Amino acid sequence: KARATTVSFLSHQPLLFACMRHACKISDAEVAAAFGDDKLVELKPQTSKSGRAFFMTADERFIIKTLAKSEADFLLEHVFAYYDHAARFPHTLLPWHCGLYTLSDKDKGREVTLVLEANAFSSQCPIHERYDLKGSVVGRVTPEHLKQGVDTILKDLDLKQRVKLGDTWRGMLLRQLQHDCALLETLQIVDYSLLLGVHHA
Repeated sequence: KARATTVSFLSHQPLLFACMRHACKISDAEVAAAFGDDKLVELKPQTSKSGRAFFMTADERFIIKTLAKSEADFLLEHVFAYYDHAARFPHTLLPWHCGLYTLSDKDKGREVTLVLEANAFSSQCPIHERYDLKGSVVGRVTPEHLKQGVDTILKDLDLKQRVKLGDTWRGMLLRQLQHDCALLETLQIVDYSLLLGVHHA
């Protein structure tokens, strides 16, 4: 006799996250299609110290991260402020959280919380260089043996060339960074960085 599964699935604040998806023009059908029958691709960021697991959908549209309970609780506590910010500033550079879920296996006593995010590097233009910029020089260089392949996340001191945006784009970027940093300051988040993707035309 087959044993019934005891794995439960909980979607946190589903209506609010549906509004978040709508704000960044992602439909429920696109999310469902991204998961489809294709397996998730496990990502192993060589420079990450968070200890979290990272996965990407086969179409590269979404990133899935595991969260500690404290991180999930913090996101839920401030998700309304986060949505309000995204609604007022649709060009925000903060991650677009598209869903928060908890999977529980009662038999094994295991529980994992996952956050679904739009992939910032999902683009028709291939990304040739990726940087995680904190505006610091302390420990902000990637060891040579880790600089392998275009998927490697580099750091501040690895960026050797100036990024020329032009006055208009530079002004828009700086204004949006100010708005985003103001929210992070309000939420008392001090550890954040800017992801930069470079396409070689």
